[in-house]
Amino acid sequence: MKRFLFRSLLALSGLALGNVAKHSQAQLATPVLENRQPETPKEIAKSKAELETCGPTEYLRLTKEGNVPKSLDVAVTSFTRPDSSVQVDLIGAIHIGERSYYAELNKLFDQYDVLLYELVAAEGTVIPRGGKREGPEHPIAMIQGMAKSALGLEFQLEQIDYTKKHMVRADLTPEQMSEKMEARGDTPITIALSAFADAMRQQNLKSSKQSAFQEPLPDISLFDLFGSPTKLKRIMAQQFAATGALDQSLGSALNQLLVIDRNGAAIEGLQKEMKKGKNRIGIFYGAAHMPDFERRLTGDLQFVRKSQTWLAAWNLK
Repeated sequence: MKRFLFRSLLALSGLALGNVAKHSQAQLATPVLENRQPETPKEIAKSKAELETCGPTEYLRLTKEGNVPKSLDVAVTSFTRPDSSVQVDLIGAIHIGERSYYAELNKLFDQYDVLLYELVAAEGTVIPRGGKREGPEHPIAMIQGMAKSALGLEFQLEQIDYTKKHMVRADLTPEQMSEKMEARGDTPITIALSAFADAMRQQNLKSSKQSAFQEPLPDISLFDLFGSPTKLKRIMAQQFAATGALDQSLGSALNQLLVIDRNGAAIEGLQKEMKKGKNRIGIFYGAAHMPDFERRLTGDLQFVRKSQTWLAAWNLK
């Protein structure tokens, strides 16, 4: 039950966002984009052969030094299309992170012709510098604010500069999300019931397959919650590792609403920018969106996964 509650907190706070794996050492670097030309037939064959030897792409990982957590890292994964000079980078977001993580992202974003980002909002909405917007605070934002304070981290909307001209919102509006729900015969009540059923089903499956080797969840005191951000970050980062592929753990109802529907809007934005002749394109979305983005890119759009670098989102030392 304790583990289930922790995962629920991660999901509600917008932190549990993607595929996770444990690594002993991190290879961290800020990607540098280079001008590229269409590949030769020999290079295409080599790329396909290399891709066949790769396992599932990881978008979020916990790095350790020995048995001690070192950092929670987020991937920047590059895709190219052999017949063109276009490069698309999937830049996984974690919504609460170190100030240094967001500083690296701001520098990275300047390398793109266009940077597509997520924001469910009315058309024309622009996030001001510092992320402060008028009106009542959204309940999820309140939860994220509490998590930010408890973990000693920064909030994405306050640290990323969304005012630059090449930053383009590529997401649904609240009305468009409602229309898609209604087209499937869904209402907020049916979504909530489906999500609850999915969560219970997954919990039952996990309980029946409980491993004797599963790490126990450490006890947490009030001091840990309010006076020891590093210990709390380590505990929560380890829960990321236990969560696994979040796009699947969301359940079918929430995955359709929060990932698949919105990813469709982002891909439409990508295709518009490609038609404009943009060659260096970044997609900055929560890491839970990335497996579906990869399926779309490597499917109908015929892109090939080329490389991956990592940014440290949380310092766990």
